[in-house]
Amino acid sequence: MSSYRRLGRVIPAGAVAAVLVLSGCSQGSSDDSAGSDSDGFYSVDDCTDPAAATAEITGDIKVGYSLPLSGPVAGPAAISTAGYDARIKAYNDAGGLDGQKIEVVYKDDAFAPDKAKSNAVDLIQNDEVDVVTTFGGGQVAAMADEQNAACVPMLYPSASNPLTYNIDDYPWTVQFLPESSREADFVLQAIQKKMGDEDYTLGLAVNQTASGEINAESFNEVAEEAGVEIAAEVPATDPTAAATQLKEAGVDVVYHVGLTGTCAPLNGAMARLGYEPKYVILPANCANKAEWSAVGEAGAGAVVPLFLKNANDPGAADDEGLQEYAEQTKDVASSTDAVTAAGWAMADMLIATIEQAAESEDGLTRASLIEAARNLDYTSPMFLEGISWVSTPDKLTGLSGFETGVWSVEAGAFVPEGGVIQVD
Repeated sequence: MSSYRRLGRVIPAGAVAAVLVLSGCSQGSSDDSAGSDSDGFYSVDDCTDPAAATAEITGDIKVGYSLPLSGPVAGPAAISTAGYDARIKAYNDAGGLDGQKIEVVYKDDAFAPDKAKSNAVDLIQNDEVDVVTTFGGGQVAAMADEQNAACVPMLYPSASNPLTYNIDDYPWTVQFLPESSREADFVLQAIQKKMGDEDYTLGLAVNQTASGEINAESFNEVAEEAGVEIAAEVPATDPTAAATQLKEAGVDVVYHVGLTGTCAPLNGAMARLGYEPKYVILPANCANKAEWSAVGEAGAGAVVPLFLKNANDPGAADDEGLQEYAEQTKDVASSTDAVTAAGWAMADMLIATIEQAAESEDGLTRASLIEAARNLDYTSPMFLEGISWVSTPDKLTGLSGFETGVWSVEAGAFVPEGGVIQVD
């Protein structure tokens, strides 16, 4: 039997994203019936209601989504859900799963983990959802015990909390974004590749939320293992103060451990101070087009990890995946924003999982959904070439790699550069 680690406190969150028509979907390796525990990563006997976990889902497929409809990141969350809704609407309009539609039940948590926890209880017990998801690693941590005990799959939340990547403790939780240490590994590789043999001083500006803190912690661990010294770590709450401290510390490579919606202002502050680091890199969740457009030339050259195609790519007419995305998001004002594309990708991952689960011997159940999510090898129409999503019962790799994306003022987008770096 699996045991669930109880969370005595709110664990710092994983990154919010910078956060996928079924063509390209490769079926998972397991042909065993869902609920049989054949892969050993869960047992329905552990569920509070084992019968509910293995009961066939015959009506609409209900997804409970706790997210910040209000609060500090409500804007980016709305941009993300615009893409999520567009993908699900296209699937439902095409008939869904042989007539079964996906219904999303949204509940506001204002980006507060305790509210997300109460939302999870409400969604599972009262709304009787088949799947839950959320926006933010603190929210994942707050919801994970409840949804694992109830054996309601949490599928592809916009988060990367390392705690719930432990499959033994959290078998029913599968996050969308890569575990934060993998992104940290990519960031360090990107810095080392850029700087080569040149001496440099490395500094961190850290968003003072759970998301920023956990990403900073992961980067510190990766840097320490690599023998890389971090000369300064400053809070990013006040961009001008952060820029001043980094400049005074002589930092020439900045990793801004930011949070979507608050990433670009540090670049603006550095420009106002005449501070020009040699390299500025941020997490994948910082790919929000609107905020980079707002800081103008100050954002030029900023780097983020990319895993999605550029929805504003001038070569989109030759890319079937981009054409599919464009058609489904044609009524979405933010369709060319990477955050909207990430929301679309999360919904596409969910659809791929539903389709795969429905083909199992037991049909579509909560158990077959988690079996499918843990046995998935999928290349989304919106993934950059060379990147796929990989999950097995023993290991959640998730996104297999990243490519550096450099903000181009002229293109109004992060432009891929340098090829994919694998982080598995």
